Amino acid sequence: MKINSIFKSSLLKSSLIYTFCDAVNKAVPFLILPLLSYYLTPSDYGIIANFNVLLAIVTIFITLGVDGAVSVNYYKFTKDDLARYIFNACLLTSIMTIVIIAIFSLFYHLVYDFVKVPRHYLFLLVLMAFGTTITSINLSLWRLEEKALNFGIYEILQTIVNIGVSLLLVISYHMGWVGRVDGMLVAAMSFGLFSLVLLYRRGYLKIDIDNLYIKDILYFGVPLIPHALSFWIRSGIDRIYITKFIDESATGLYATGFQFGTLVSFLTLSFNNAFTPYLYKSLSTVDEEELNKNKIKLVKITYYGIGILIISCLLFTLCSNFILETFFSSKYIQAKEFVFWAILSQTFQGMYLLFVNYIFFVKRTKTLASITFFCACLQLLLSYFAIKSYGPLGGAYSTVIISFINFIMVAFFSNRVYAMPWLLFLKSRKGK
Repeated sequence: MKINSIFKSSLLKSSLIYTFCDAVNKAVPFLILPLLSYYLTPSDYGIIANFNVLLAIVTIFITLGVDGAVSVNYYKFTKDDLARYIFNACLLTSIMTIVIIAIFSLFYHLVYDFVKVPRHYLFLLVLMAFGTTITSINLSLWRLEEKALNFGIYEILQTIVNIGVSLLLVISYHMGWVGRVDGMLVAAMSFGLFSLVLLYRRGYLKIDIDNLYIKDILYFGVPLIPHALSFWIRSGIDRIYITKFIDESATGLYATGFQFGTLVSFLTLSFNNAFTPYLYKSLSTVDEEELNKNKIKLVKITYYGIGILIISCLLFTLCSNFILETFFSSKYIQAKEFVFWAILSQTFQGMYLLFVNYIFFVKRTKTLASITFFCACLQLLLSYFAIKSYGPLGGAYSTVIISFINFIMVAFFSNRVYAMPWLLFLKSRKGK
């Protein structure tokens, strides 16, 4: 009994540390936005938004899912074998870093036309993605070793360096978007280098090129690229189009408005972290009568969740408009027109999370990936025509439409693969 209670206590502490770190990493960049709005123009913020969008896509190709591959093999390998595996993972990411730098060198003008990021910052961006990948391997190992405190301290220190250097350069040295990007670069590259040193000193890096390990990493990571690209398209393509068809200033206002969507996403992701294990446990019940009762409970929770999301959408919109009007520079007041759409989009994403776990439970993830990819392709087209026709608001409209379509498709498919008494619950309510 003691061992069990210690385990539960350890698990709870770890969960709290991970949740706290995630909250800090997401909240701090959002909380400094009002302050930065007085030192950065919308055009500056537009370039920063594009830098982050490009960083996200470059990271997909450089990372190749190596942190996931290392996690999967952690319990299968000896530490010596794992050290060789991690070296080969780092080697692959290094090769991809060189390849992407070469591509940016050849097609710089084409890339600049879409994102307006200068040449040398494109190269630094690639190095930043490499540093982020090495850090993610280091953090994954700490998570697997159940060293939550090391994980937490490292993540928070990186956030402090990121924000601290950014504020210093932007506020004290008036460096504009360059100061914010330099803060991100200093944090990612210095902690990436430190992570490399830590991997070596902890015995997780052993030089030995192994074709079998390289093939295993590619076999694991390459199929994840289309899935990851789908999420990138959903979250970033509108900003690229707005910069291309209008300007960076419009992108800055759009990105500022959409930052308020994080208010909903933090709420929904926190709930999902708690709800997912409860759902899996409820559906794993062997007794049929108890299972039926659990299904009714889950349906009730889902309906309450949808209701709370709708109310939260309205409340967050009112609060966000107040925050923009009260705490932001007047240069950003036009971002208000995007706030409601950003929050509504994340509201549909929250509804999606209420249904998607049934698909994971029955392991029908291939079809889920197809739905995700279909929605991404649809957004690629819809955003293009909507932004050309309606300007930046077209991007907001298309994001909301695709989020709704994604939610509806997943909700219908989840009921198809695992039937739940959705309508039965409604009928029973009417009967009362």
